[in-house]
Amino acid sequence: MTPSPTLPDTVFRKEWRWLVLLWLAAGVLMATIMWHERSNMQAIERQRLVHQVRVIHDNLGRQLEAIHRSLSAIAGDVLQLRGQALGTDTLDDRLRTLHGAMSGISSLNVLDEHGTVIASSQDGLRGESLAHRAYFQTARQLAATAPHTLVVGAPARTLLGSWAITLARPVRGVQGRLEGVAIATLDSAAFETLLDSVRYTPDVVSTLVHGDGLRFLAVPDSEQQPGASVAQPGTLFSDHMQGGQPVSLAVGLLEPGQPQRLMALHTIRPDGLHMDKPLVVGVGRDWRLVLAGWYSRALWLGAAWLLAAGASAWWLGRSHRRRRRLWRREQDLAAQQAALQARWRVVLQATQQGVWDWDIAGGAVYFSPVWKSILGYEDADIAATLTERENRIHPDDVALVQADLQRHLRGETPCYDNVHRMRCKDGSYKWVHERGQATERDADGRPLRLIGTHTDVTAQRQHQETLDRLAENVPGVLYQYQREPDGRSHLPYVSRGVQDLYGLSAEQLRANAQSMLECIHPDDLPALQGSVLQSAQTLQLWRAEFRVTLPGRGERWLSGQARPSRTASGAVLWHGYVQDVTAAKQQTLQLQETERLLKHLMQEMPIGLCMTDGAGRIYFRNRRFQELFGYTDAEVGTLQQWRLRAYPDAAYRSQIIASWSAALAQAAKRGGEIAGREVRVTDRDGRMRTMVVGGRVFGDHYMTTFMDLTEQRAQNELLRKLAYRDGLTGLANRRQFDRSLKAEWRRCRRSSKPLALVMIDIDHFKQFNDLYGHQKGDDCLRCVAAALRSALGRPFDLVARYGGEEFVCLLPECDTQGARAIAQSLCHAVQALCIEHRGSQVAQVVTVSAGVASEVPTAQTSPEDLLARADACLYRAKTTGRNRVSDEVVVLL
Repeated sequence: MTPSPTLPDTVFRKEWRWLVLLWLAAGVLMATIMWHERSNMQAIERQRLVHQVRVIHDNLGRQLEAIHRSLSAIAGDVLQLRGQALGTDTLDDRLRTLHGAMSGISSLNVLDEHGTVIASSQDGLRGESLAHRAYFQTARQLAATAPHTLVVGAPARTLLGSWAITLARPVRGVQGRLEGVAIATLDSAAFETLLDSVRYTPDVVSTLVHGDGLRFLAVPDSEQQPGASVAQPGTLFSDHMQGGQPVSLAVGLLEPGQPQRLMALHTIRPDGLHMDKPLVVGVGRDWRLVLAGWYSRALWLGAAWLLAAGASAWWLGRSHRRRRRLWRREQDLAAQQAALQARWRVVLQATQQGVWDWDIAGGAVYFSPVWKSILGYEDADIAATLTERENRIHPDDVALVQADLQRHLRGETPCYDNVHRMRCKDGSYKWVHERGQATERDADGRPLRLIGTHTDVTAQRQHQETLDRLAENVPGVLYQYQREPDGRSHLPYVSRGVQDLYGLSAEQLRANAQSMLECIHPDDLPALQGSVLQSAQTLQLWRAEFRVTLPGRGERWLSGQARPSRTASGAVLWHGYVQDVTAAKQQTLQLQETERLLKHLMQEMPIGLCMTDGAGRIYFRNRRFQELFGYTDAEVGTLQQWRLRAYPDAAYRSQIIASWSAALAQAAKRGGEIAGREVRVTDRDGRMRTMVVGGRVFGDHYMTTFMDLTEQRAQNELLRKLAYRDGLTGLANRRQFDRSLKAEWRRCRRSSKPLALVMIDIDHFKQFNDLYGHQKGDDCLRCVAAALRSALGRPFDLVARYGGEEFVCLLPECDTQGARAIAQSLCHAVQALCIEHRGSQVAQVVTVSAGVASEVPTAQTSPEDLLARADACLYRAKTTGRNRVSDEVVVLL
């Protein structure tokens, strides 16, 4: 018959519609979330760029105001120069002093009304004509109308070949005519450091542009050259200047041919400076890289959505096909059932099963011809009485047959089921399988009629004997275990190996299995019986390990498993296998003890340990890990939760994740070892710890190790201070001075700037110690050291104790004249302490002598040469009377 497809197809169409609607809703929700995330990322990046550009704006604004004040002061000096109240050499000294005290300025100069340099902070520039410079022409034009204007020159190459921006201020006399121009040249190196300080990722670009659109500085400078014009149509600079707003934020081109960037631009024109041209600073990122991570996640989520949708569609289609097959099968079975009922008698005859029908009340028994022929009898050879059957049962099987039959007649089992031997007509015995069931009972439940079948199983028993012979060569026991509904049990079949495992014979267990249970260890018996009962109830595979105690052999471990099935009588019959696993069990117990010991060792290790699985779950932490960080299992249950707490800074967390992923990728080449890397980790109390993080990979799991360097760093820092600080005065010691001298020598050599040394010696200090004692001498050294340290005005100048009563001052970017002035101020500062010294031959108080040397480092000179010259000048100061300063030219009291 052909089934109608109407019912299942209707249900299937509804399920398909619901699946499509569900995944469309999921797709819309996912797209909404990703779009919201994209907007958040853009907003955060915009805020960060605006903040960074304002940092540069504020710093540059303050520097421009300071420069403007200095130029105003220089303008006053120029008027004094014109009034002959101030000499040119004095003006040079003031320019050098201002230049030394200011940062970001490469030189200060004064031009006369014709554009000639009449005073400069740099040697060799006096007399140079700068009249052709645009900033001078602009300053001369504004002198009459706007004398307070700060002229911002366009970026141009200086006489030394570097790029610079010149700030100029005209100087107008009392009669309104131009008296000169004060100019300051911006040092590009100082501003390059400022621009580089705001770059928080490698793709960040920061630039400083003149108001005319000419670039002054760019970091990095690989694609952006100084002097190039960015004031081209359609560029971000042009749009910013046309907009007229001080701050703008947009996506576009900084220059044609470059990638699109998200750029924040800020106009620098502080109030009160009257700048004729502004400066514009910009900070931006490559627009593609800003959203690169978002695009990657969106692509993966989209792919996952499509994959999940395809998988669910495949699963639903597969489910529909299976259900359609089941539905058709049910239709076919319904059609076949009627035909099966008509053929059952024919099948019974064909299978050679004898039928017997016992009228219990009347005592008559009907034996079918097949029943008789199985034993070799003709139909007339056996009478219709129960005695005919009982007399032919083998004497050894009578008791078991009667017991099973009576249990069923009493209603204890749902059917009678027994295998036994019966005598044939020729005197031989055959194994038969009898099954029967009471079909009628009276009101009191007594059976009235019993109908059953009688099947020849001799061939099967022969196969069983063959199985016995095979089982003899199997290490273990093959068995059948039958448990009756009343709780009795026996083993219908068990191989001879049971003697080795339980010390019992197969014959003992076929009748009753109680003796086998008595061998089970008392501690294991309850669990074993419980597992058997559960298997009998659920008909699930039984599997267990247990101990037996055997006389003379002691305790043995056995492992068994069996598959249960329910018989027609209601009993449960297991077919299974049991083997001796004592040796393997002992090895397992040893491994468990080894594992316990290993876990104990890992718990007590002095470094932090944690184990992470392939899904990112942290499933083990040792005691040191908990002590180091303090996080609970609930707070950092996964790798993601750990990273959020241990690395709260998002940018640093991204670096850690990238470096860790690279280390995992390299671990396979290193035999599974994850190379240790130094990182900064935040603990639960917010403290920053320095750690060396490494580990080892095990499949898709890995173990992470944490070695704390925080205390070690603190001790190293203390040792460093002890190694580079003088214990008596607190100044830098000789070792620190030697390192600083070499470092400043290299730096000044690169920048072609002078480096000066001042060697200082306390006059007649031996007499001071002899007169006042060494304790007073130490107090004197500490006071002199404090005075020298306080008298140095620049933060990068260094004063160190050179040895005994000798001190040395290291003065970077300081020429001989400046170093001489500083040395004089140091001598005055010590003498101003007024420390009594009656043993001195030059004064009644403690005084010092100083030797000064300065030069621009070159490849032909060395720090030792400069130190030797300063020492020679000190010797000269001491031999000419002490309490004075000597350089290579003059000796000053």
